Amino acid sequence: MSVFPQITLSPRLSLAYDLYDKCDLAADIGTDHAHLPAALLQRGRCQHMILTDVSPSALSKARSEMSRFRLTDRVDFRLGDGLRPLKESCGMISVTGMGGQTIRKILMSGSGNLGGASLILSAHTDWHLIRSAIMDIGYHLDREEPCFDAGRYYLIIRARPGTAKMSLQEIRLGSLLFCSASPILRSFLLRRREILSVQLSGLKSAVHQNVALIGQLQDDIDFLDQKINRHQNQEDYL
Repeated sequence: MSVFPQITLSPRLSLAYDLYDKCDLAADIGTDHAHLPAALLQRGRCQHMILTDVSPSALSKARSEMSRFRLTDRVDFRLGDGLRPLKESCGMISVTGMGGQTIRKILMSGSGNLGGASLILSAHTDWHLIRSAIMDIGYHLDREEPCFDAGRYYLIIRARPGTAKMSLQEIRLGSLLFCSASPILRSFLLRRREILSVQLSGLKSAVHQNVALIGQLQDDIDFLDQKINRHQNQEDYL
C-alpha cells in the first residue's frame, strides 16, 4: 500500500494554518511552493483550493508540489496578479510571504474580488500598511499573532469583513496583538521597542530634527514599555 508524503510546515506557516477557518473553498495568493495549501487540504481544513501566482515558474513549482502530495484533483491553478484571478467566493484567502507594501497593493487593487472571504495575511515588513489597508477595504482585525521563524519575527493577521476604526497608534503598533496569549509576545514587543529606539536615536542626532516624529516615536516607545511591563508582571505573578 502506497503512503502519501506528509507536509511539514515552518513555524510561520503552522501559525497561519492554525488561524485558518474550516471551509469548502479557499485561495492562496502568491502561492509559490504551496506548502500552506497542501497542509490545509491534506489535513482536511479545506476541501478545495485556488492557487494563484504572477510567476509561471512559481505556479509550476506549486503544481509539482501538489502532484507530489497527490492533491492536484482538489486544486485549481491560476496565473495572474494578486486577487484578480478569483471569480468565485471563498471562505478564506491567504496572502503570505511578501512585504507589507505588496500585500497592501494586492488588497487595495483587488478588494472587489474578496467576496466576503476572511483573510490570513503575513508580511515580512511594514505591518502598519496592512492594518491601514484592512480598514480601508472595509475589514477589521480579528487576530494578530507574533511568530519567530528562521531568526526573525513575523506577524500573522486574520481579518474579517466589517469596518472597525483604529487609531493611528494602533495602526502603527497593533491593537489585538496585545491580547495575544503567545509565549513570544514579550520578546516580540522588546524587538519592536529596540527598532523604534534606534530610529529615535537617529532622529535626535540629525542636524535638522523632526520634532513631531521624535515625539511620536517617544510616545510609541512609552506605550510599548507599558505593554512590556504589564506582560512581565503577569509572568511574575504566574
